[in-house]
Amino acid sequence: MNPSISFRCCQRTDLPVCASIAVEAFPLNTSRFTREEASKFMQAQIDGCYAISNYYELAIADGEVAGLLFGRVRQKSVLIDMCQTLKQWLLISVRFLLGRYGSRRKLIRLIKPSLQSLGAFRRNMPASEAEVVLFAAAPKYQGKGIGHALMDRFVRHALRYKVKAILVPTDETASFWFYERYGFRRWAEYKDPLESYLADRPIKGFIYQLLLCELEGQELKF
Repeated sequence: MNPSISFRCCQRTDLPVCASIAVEAFPLNTSRFTREEASKFMQAQIDGCYAISNYYELAIADGEVAGLLFGRVRQKSVLIDMCQTLKQWLLISVRFLLGRYGSRRKLIRLIKPSLQSLGAFRRNMPASEAEVVLFAAAPKYQGKGIGHALMDRFVRHALRYKVKAILVPTDETASFWFYERYGFRRWAEYKDPLESYLADRPIKGFIYQLLLCELEGQELKF
């Protein structure tokens, strides 16, 4: 039986919980970090995703966070959006300098593959006004419709801004099949430099696209 689900906006105070869910949902298969370092690294990733997003939704089941979706939708208030992003990046920089994300030396080594991954993503991405930045369901709640509900709500939000397509970057180690079942189509495939560096083996990155015009007539439940 599926749990009763409610939704609310994610606040910065929720980010440690989001990081713990992401660690379980996306375990880092790498010898480059200890388990504790991997947890801190994931916190850095979560903070970065929060900084570049302008849509933050949590699914709540049985009184706890069961899933999350951070997204970005192109809006008219570009200046306000930029100021908020810069403020978040300033906070991330301070935490990095204080060592909150673990070994600064190891994190600095991630700069090059991270920039290479961003470049590969930008080269392969299609035109789109919206993007899924971070999407995860806690393992104990997977298969209960929570991921589908979160995506339905993001799609509905994007439609309010007359978005024509949503894209999402993912890779072969993640649950890319969810996007295929939902209706996303694979647009591009490439070697992901960051994930390949972490795994110490070639990892394929994917870009999926959802054309919202193809959802006409379909019922969005949430």
